[in-house]
Amino acid sequence: MTANRIELHIDRDRVHAGDDDFPPHHVIRQMRAVRGDITVGEAVDALTRGSSRYHLASVAGGATWVLFGGPGAERPDADRAVALAVVAEGPGRSGEPQLLGDPDLALSCLAGADGSVQFSFRYLLNADPQETWRRLREG
Repeated sequence: MTANRIELHIDRDRVHAGDDDFPPHHVIRQMRAVRGDITVGEAVDALTRGSSRYHLASVAGGATWVLFGGPGAERPDADRAVALAVVAEGPGRSGEPQLLGDPDLALSCLAGADGSVQFSFRYLLNADPQETWRRLREG
């Protein structure tokens, strides 16, 4: 890692047996090197849109995901992880992330001791994405 690059480690909950067995989305844990000056909003945008988006498991009827970031984000009960966005995917859902904090916050603010940033998508079944967003905002 250099001063102008950040290692972004990404993971997500497994939603059913074998959801990670089929190419091209067989890699759930990923590491991406991103610009050192990228913002949280830019990182969330890159992970949720476009051809290089991060694959969230397909769930019949749709799914609500919460993206956590920061040290300990890989553990759902981590005290230092920060809820960054709510993402709703599936039929009748936009897939557009609803940010929970400042999109202009430097991604480097979420870095751990080694300078890397941990992102983890947590699966909330078919929870209402608006209610989830509201509950987390009021937090």
